[in-house]
Amino acid sequence: MNPEDFIVDLHCHPNTKAFNSGHPHPVKNMWEKIYHKTDRTPFAQRIEKTSQQVLKESQCNLYTQAEGNVRLFNISLYPIEKGFLKLRNVPGLIIGKERLDIMHEVILGFDPKRISYLKNHIDYYEYLAGEYRYVRDSQGQSPDGRFEFRLANNFKEAKALLKKPNTLVGIISIEGAHVFGTVGDEFERLNLEEQKELMSERIREVKSWEYPPFTINLAHHFWNNLSGHATSFKMPTSALLNQNKGKDKNITPLGWHVVRELLSRENGKRILIDTKHMSAIARKEFYSFIENYNYLNPQDKIPVVFSHAGVNGYNSLESSIREKDSPRKTRHQRLYKWSINVCNDEACYIHQSGGLIGLMMDKGNLGGLKAIKGISEISDKERMRSEFSRMFWENAFAIVKAVGNEKGWDVLSMGTDYEGTITHMDPYPGSAQLPLLMSDLQAYLEEHKYKQELWFGYTPAQLVKKLMRENAVRFYEDYFV
Repeated sequence: MNPEDFIVDLHCHPNTKAFNSGHPHPVKNMWEKIYHKTDRTPFAQRIEKTSQQVLKESQCNLYTQAEGNVRLFNISLYPIEKGFLKLRNVPGLIIGKERLDIMHEVILGFDPKRISYLKNHIDYYEYLAGEYRYVRDSQGQSPDGRFEFRLANNFKEAKALLKKPNTLVGIISIEGAHVFGTVGDEFERLNLEEQKELMSERIREVKSWEYPPFTINLAHHFWNNLSGHATSFKMPTSALLNQNKGKDKNITPLGWHVVRELLSRENGKRILIDTKHMSAIARKEFYSFIENYNYLNPQDKIPVVFSHAGVNGYNSLESSIREKDSPRKTRHQRLYKWSINVCNDEACYIHQSGGLIGLMMDKGNLGGLKAIKGISEISDKERMRSEFSRMFWENAFAIVKAVGNEKGWDVLSMGTDYEGTITHMDPYPGSAQLPLLMSDLQAYLEEHKYKQELWFGYTPAQLVKKLMRENAVRFYEDYFV
C-alpha cells in the first residue's frame, strides 16, 4: 500500500471505547481492539442479537486506522449524553435497573462501573477535559513500536508529521456543544447573562488547550439549550430513548452567543461549527448567518462543515421537514429521506462557503428502507459490495448534481462515524476495510459508467482520490491554521 495514498476521515471516535474502558481510570489504550463483554445471560444474548447491526468491537482503534492507511483523522470527543443512559419510563420499569446496565454494556462496549458512574455523576465539562487529556496523553509509539500517533495543531504540523513513515495524525474535534455544561438544574437556574458569561469562560479555556478543537457540533441527539436537533433515532431505539424535547427547534439566544464565541478569533483560535445533528430550521438560520458574514468579510470566509452525512434528495430544508421524520417517509425510497440528512440547497450553501461534506459509513443514513432491505437479501459478497458502492455513489452524485458543475466534486469527503454506534455497510465494518471500499467505488464507476455525465471530465480514480483524501487535505490547508 502506497503511504502517499493515505485516507482522511473527517469524523470518527477511536477514543470513545478506550476512554470508557474502566472506572475511575481507563484500563485500555487507543491501540487496542476492544470487544463488547457480556455476561452471556439469555437477556444479554437477546440484546446482542437485537442490536446486531452495531458492531460489537472496535472499528477504528489506532492499529485498525494504520491497517486501513487512515493517517489523518478528526478525533471526536463526546461526553455521552444522559439521554442515552436514561430510557423512557415504561421500558425502564419493565426491564429493571440491572438489565438496563447490561443493555448499555452490550451496545456501547463501556465498562459496567463506568456506565453506573455516568448515569449518576456525569459532568459534561469535566468529562470533556478528562477525555481530552486522555487523547493528548495517548501520543507516542504503538505498543509494538511499529507506528506512532501524534496530534496536530495546524495543517503545517500535520503535513510535517505525515512525512514521517507509519505516523498517524489526529485532529481534535467535539461532537455536541452540551460539553460546555449547558444542561441540568444548576445551569438552568442561572439567568441568561450568567449563562453567557460561563459559556465565554469555558470556550476561552477550551481554546487555550495545547490542541484546541478544529470543529464542534452545535447540537447532538438531545436538547442542550443552544440549538434544536434533528430526529436521529429509529425503531427500536426511538421506543427507548426520548429526544422530543427541543427537537426541530431554532437556535436560541444563548446558542447564538456560543456560535459567535466559537467562531471569534479574539478569544483564541476559531473553532468551526459542524452542522450535523442540528435541526433543519436551525441549519437554515446558521447558513443565512454564514452567508451574510462571508459576503461582508470575503477575506475571512467561514466554511460550513457537515462532517458525517447522507443525502435526503429534497430540494430545500423546508421541504425536508414538511413531512414528519418517520419510517413511512423513507420506506420505499433509495435515499434516506429524514431531515437529518443534506438537501440540495444545503449542498449549495456548503459549497458556496468553501465547506466540506463528509459522507458516512452508516447504511441506515445512506439508504432508504427499500434499498437496504434489497441489499441485505443478497448472498453473493461481490454483488453486495457492488450494491453498497452504488448506494454510496447515489449520495455523492446527488450532491454534485445539486451544485450543478464540476466544483461539486470539491465539497465531498469521507466522515465515517466509525465507533459512533452506526449500522455500518456490511462489507466495510471498520477502517481496515476502507482501501477495499476505495477499490470497489472505482471499479463500480469503471464497470457501470454510472452517471458519467456528472463526472465532468474526471476519471473514476480521480473522483475516488478527491473523496477519500484530496478535498479534505485542501480544506485543512485552507482552514486548519
